Amino acid sequence: MTYGTFLSEVRDRGNYPDRGEAVRVSEAVMTLLGARLQPASARHLASQLPERMAGTVTHDGRGATTWSEGEFVERVRQATGAENTGVARRHAEAVCQTICDQVSGGERNKLLSQLPSGYAPLFGHPELH
Repeated sequence: MTYGTFLSEVRDRGNYPDRGEAVRVSEAVMTLLGARLQPASARHLASQLPERMAGTVTHDGRGATTWSEGEFVERVRQATGAENTGVARRHAEAVCQTICDQVSGGERNKLLSQLPSGYAPLFGHPELH
């Protein structure tokens, strides 16, 4: 998937008015997701993303944060300026579900296994919740 295709899918899923909004939301969500993952996991995920998106998910050698799904959505709300958690959840879902479409099944399973089960619906897999 190219960078443009990734953003188009995020834009469609999030029903954003323009590409700029899809970029802004994607970068915010992916930065927070990267912070939630261990550095090695973030690098593995980044290796399967479009190059221009990969840098937003990787971070230095710090350990992962331990945010619950609710805390993650709240941080998305803060980072994007969403007016409420419902909008923030839509932002997170638009990006996380696009990530699931982008990466291999093995990488998706590894990613979901590293996150609490509450994250699974954000990635379009409520059955794992």
